[in-house]
Amino acid sequence: MKKILEEMPSYKKMHDDIKAMKLLSLIAGKEARQQLKEMEINIAELIENAEKFNEYFSDNGWVLYDSISSKLIEKAIQEYENSDYSTAEKVLIDYYKTEVGQVLHRLKNGNEELSIRYNNIKKAFEDHVAERYHASVPQFLMIADGAVNDYTKNQGFFAEGTDVGAWDCLVGSSNSLQKLKEIYSKSRKRTNTDPIFLPYRNGILHGRDLNYSNEAVSCKCIVLLFAIHDWMINKKNEDKRKEKHEQSLEPASWKEIISGIKRNNEVKEKIQSWEKKEIIIGKDIPRTGTSQDYCDYPYIQHLIEAFEMWQKKNYGKLALYFDYLFKYEGNKNIRPKECRLLFQNKEYKRFELVEVEDRAIALKRVLVNVEWQMNNKIYDEPLEFGLNYQNETGGPAIPSDNEGAWVIIPWKIQGLYKF
Repeated sequence: MKKILEEMPSYKKMHDDIKAMKLLSLIAGKEARQQLKEMEINIAELIENAEKFNEYFSDNGWVLYDSISSKLIEKAIQEYENSDYSTAEKVLIDYYKTEVGQVLHRLKNGNEELSIRYNNIKKAFEDHVAERYHASVPQFLMIADGAVNDYTKNQGFFAEGTDVGAWDCLVGSSNSLQKLKEIYSKSRKRTNTDPIFLPYRNGILHGRDLNYSNEAVSCKCIVLLFAIHDWMINKKNEDKRKEKHEQSLEPASWKEIISGIKRNNEVKEKIQSWEKKEIIIGKDIPRTGTSQDYCDYPYIQHLIEAFEMWQKKNYGKLALYFDYLFKYEGNKNIRPKECRLLFQNKEYKRFELVEVEDRAIALKRVLVNVEWQMNNKIYDEPLEFGLNYQNETGGPAIPSDNEGAWVIIPWKIQGLYKF
């Protein structure tokens, strides 16, 4: 098994940068050394978890992809080490039978090949949830094969010559999508009535593996779809990611490093002095109104401005407000089109604030009910957003410094994908 650091240049860079900074930390003070130590621990845990998950689960069809839940990874590893494989696999199966439904809509994001098949995906998932695995498994496999065929314009996922590698991403590593392809494409030349627990494409679709209908096989098909989605996204913006990585390899000067540590200490002091504020809707702020009614709460104002762009059907500006929602599309010029596809059939009506939580100095949570009309039906859905204050490079910033802007991060917005 190749190590993560060998296949992930970005991980290796983070690892090497911390090593280099440790040499300078002796002159940067105790607090800076502590920060570096914490960073080193976090990166080490990230790499270790990725390698452990591959070692424990990838041979059995559970692989890493870039949008996989980190909590799921940690929980599965913990169960494996504290108990056994079957207990850990139950954690994975439980997630892909239930919780994954909350993020199923991601399969259509930035991916025309899966987006046009999303109705089929939803129907297959309904069969999956209802434990009609005899129906869900073949459908998932056909969706995977057809989507990749559309993307490559030549060959399906299971074809011998299809290359599913991708540079510097989890799903592009040798223990992810490539491994699934090798396992699931195996020739199945004899009729088999024994239960199988891997979705062998040839055996299932050619009628040779007859006893495939179980939760493990269906769940692993969903893993396959998410892995294919993330592979396509990473493959599409591979050149830009390489270019950005090359630029990041330019070594920082001592002055820049020391200045960065000093700035981190200043930010830490401001964070420590911050006090949480309770916000009562209907008293401190109105439940509904225009963006101008929330001038004292710029993060709420920013979100309401987005709704106003939705109401005006200004999808170009709306795509800027909801940029995080469309970041899967590496080409920024295409994001307004993606935004239009999502919102054009939804006629905005109104909003009502439900909860506003002052979580941290640069992080707020806003739960809002939004009403719109689509296909002569009124929808009133709860949407949950994080509002994060970031600098121009996407890094953390302090609102009072006025060196950044509030950014809308979609947390739970499944209602937007209802049809």
